[in-house]
Parts: sequence; structure tokens; C-alpha cells
Amino acid sequence: MPENPGLQQGREQYLPVILLIAALVISGGTVALTYGTTRWIGHAVTGLCGLALMAVAVISGAVQKGRIRRTQINGVYRVHRLATIGFCLFVIGTYLLGILTTLKFGGQLVKFPHGVVGLILVVMAVIQLVPSLVIRNRAGIQALHRFIGYAMIPVFILEIIIGLFRARIF
Repeated sequence: MPENPGLQQGREQYLPVILLIAALVISGGTVALTYGTTRWIGHAVTGLCGLALMAVAVISGAVQKGRIRRTQINGVYRVHRLATIGFCLFVIGTYLLGILTTLKFGGQLVKFPHGVVGLILVVMAVIQLVPSLVIRNRAGIQALHRFIGYAMIPVFILEIIIGLFRARIF
């Protein structure tokens, strides 16, 4: 018996929510299990989870605007919105975790390149998140939204690399 096509189309809309919950549970669990021991595992898993969230946000945004034409995502606006909100909250949350962890050991996060690049990412995430949630007519901020969104890709990848070096994986 074939599945209900309406049910099939609705499942794609939950992908960002599922990814966000999975990313938070996996990252949080890994950091909790490895806290005080091997730091690179928490950095590596958190980085990969963030990359997955970022990929969904970027790809869904490109599909929504027609820059990727061969793919269709039902409810693409909702997918992009949830993925972007999830990714931005993930960036802000992991930075706060970094601050708490660093303070516990008596350090200052912004003394290190990892903390500085993380702070830049948090500012970019806030610039993405706040106007998208507050402004009803987003036509005026589309160019800024697109620029910041694409600019976050190399900055986030740089942050992951610096974090892995800082955690002594390389």
C-alpha cells in the first residue's frame, strides 16, 4: 500500500528540528562524557554537528532562491528558517559553553584565536538571527542575510580547524 503523499511531503520540514536536537544531544553528550579528559573528541563532534546544521541552512537557502535548481524541498522556506535559527542558536550555545569551560579553569576565551573567531561567529549569528525574527518584510535585508550567511561558511570552518589545533588533535 503506497504511503500518503501529503505525509511524505511534510517530513522534509522536520529535518532541521531533528538535526538541531540530534546535534545538541550528540554534542552535549560528547562534551559531558569527555569533560576534563580528551578535549579533541568534544571539539570534533561539535564541529561536525555544526557543519551538518550549516549545510542544511545553506543548501535550503540556495534552493529557496533558485541557485540550486535540480533539487526541490517541500516547505523550503520553513526548512531554511528552522535550520538557520538552529545553526545560529548552536553557534551561540557552543560559544557560551566555551566561555563557561574557560572560566572554570581560570582563563579568558578571547585571549585565544579560537575564542576571537568564535566571537566573530556569534556576532554574525546574531546579525542573521535577530532581523530574521523581528522584521516582517525581509526584502530590505536579503542581501545582508545572504552575504553574512555565505561569509559564515569559511569562518565556521576556520573555527573548527583552530579548535581542533587548540585541542591538540593536529
